[in-house]
Amino acid sequence: MKPPSWGESFLVSTMATAVALRLQSVLRDVWQIRALPERVMEWLLLFVPLDLFELGLQRFGSSAKDVALLATLLGMALLLLGLGVLALRAGWSNWRLLGLGCVLWLLAMVLVMPLTGAGLFARNLLIAPLLINAGYVFVFLGYASVLATGRLLIRRGPMDRARIASERRALLAGIAGTLGALGVARFVGREGGAVVSSLPLAAPRTPRPTVSPTSTAVAVGATARPTGLPTLQSVQSVATSTPLPLPVPPAERALVRNKDGALTAAGRAPGTLAPAITANSDFYVVTKNAVADPVVDPTGWRLIVDGQVNSPVQFDYRTLRMLNAVEVVKTLECISNFTAQCNLAAFGCDLISTARWRGVRLSDVLDLAGGLKNDATTLAFVSIDEFSAGLPVEVVDDPETLIVYEMNGEPLPLEHGYPARLLVPGRYGMKNPKWLTAIRALNTDFLGWYEQRNWNKDGFVKTMARIDVPADGGVLIDGPQRVAGIAYAGDRGIETVEFTVDGGQSWAEAQLLEPAAGKDAMVRWQGSFDLPPQSSLTIVVRATDGNGDVQSSQFILPQPDGASGRHAVTVYAA
Repeated sequence: MKPPSWGESFLVSTMATAVALRLQSVLRDVWQIRALPERVMEWLLLFVPLDLFELGLQRFGSSAKDVALLATLLGMALLLLGLGVLALRAGWSNWRLLGLGCVLWLLAMVLVMPLTGAGLFARNLLIAPLLINAGYVFVFLGYASVLATGRLLIRRGPMDRARIASERRALLAGIAGTLGALGVARFVGREGGAVVSSLPLAAPRTPRPTVSPTSTAVAVGATARPTGLPTLQSVQSVATSTPLPLPVPPAERALVRNKDGALTAAGRAPGTLAPAITANSDFYVVTKNAVADPVVDPTGWRLIVDGQVNSPVQFDYRTLRMLNAVEVVKTLECISNFTAQCNLAAFGCDLISTARWRGVRLSDVLDLAGGLKNDATTLAFVSIDEFSAGLPVEVVDDPETLIVYEMNGEPLPLEHGYPARLLVPGRYGMKNPKWLTAIRALNTDFLGWYEQRNWNKDGFVKTMARIDVPADGGVLIDGPQRVAGIAYAGDRGIETVEFTVDGGQSWAEAQLLEPAAGKDAMVRWQGSFDLPPQSSLTIVVRATDGNGDVQSSQFILPQPDGASGRHAVTVYAA
């Protein structure tokens, strides 16, 4: 049997490659198993210098990750295409083509998975390893089966019956293996495929009414332990005999990722003052997931609390909501947000929003796990999408470090981490992971997703102020004018906001429109100035935090510690 021509080999290999890529999309859509190009792209970002990373954000804006993913996807497609063409031109038998599929699966499990943090044969992930392994057998045997089918259809030259029978048996074996792997994946993933923990379900105390965090602040370990705790059996009995319907989040926002990518600025019309509380539909969205975010079934969701705790436990969604509820108003700001020269990035200075959150104290959650052991120094927070963040155990002492499940009176939106996310005061959004699924107390340091990519380890918010009114470049009628905007300094609070229209020769103190709605919430401010006829003015703003430190005037790009610099707008007299 003669090997197919180059053209025929290219055609068949193209079809096989398309099938392999499509089957990875099936795994993503059905079981949220991240595709290999996604994994490789995020791994490669470990080696991208931060200045080059930031340049990509400035050049491509919110589509930067789509560009990176497309490049990685193209690389995998070329690899599969080239392997298929070479194998067909070399005259490989169908059995050898199936062997190629098996080798590709093995390389994915013993090379790509460990390199990208998933562990050998994907054993470190929160999705059942058998599901992931069966899924990728499905992908690569499907790829090999298309190659084998094409080879039989375009065979050249005579072939004896025994050889034809052997080739057909190989093809049938490939198809059977592909369908068998799909069957295993469907069986293992019939309830979502999440790793099932054997830890006992946490036993909550009788919940009290929602409280203000400042009125009952206590240090971890100082909470009095009331008697009469319900047993695990009694809690499960209540949950199963009289289950309350679980809250359902609103539909996911229509984020067109090919256009808006992974960075979506807060919804605010230019020249308008940001509201004190941002509507959920306008709250900024940042995610590392270039393809899709997790969609979590709350009935199967678990929050595992283990490591250096005295009694490791797990929480289900219902149990979490039975704990004492706390409400706070908190601002979130992405570490990639600009504080000056907003025109350098598509999202500008609008990766900041404020909401009213409802959840439970982290200290209460750890208390039900028996508290931290004496040697615990670090808490690792792990998300379903493999995002992670490390924080010192001291964050537990803050009564506003919360695990939240509601946002502005609604169940936590899908794009903001439903069913639960972490909120920790004074830190950039990267330290507030969404889709939380595990809390691990450690006696060693822990580098989270951002820290692995050389971003700041602590993530403390820098002081910022922004001019919302008037818009930059606005043409105004000469005379008295209003200037207004926001200021934020994390849990340090804002002491004063000042602005200048004469290059810093004099500074006018702005009026705060209302007291800060929480200790870690932005403030809104306003002032006035005169615009002479036929003139232009540049307005610059600065804020002073609650420690008395004035906002830096030095312009610095966000990487790796967060941006600095003073926001300025220029206006013109009509």
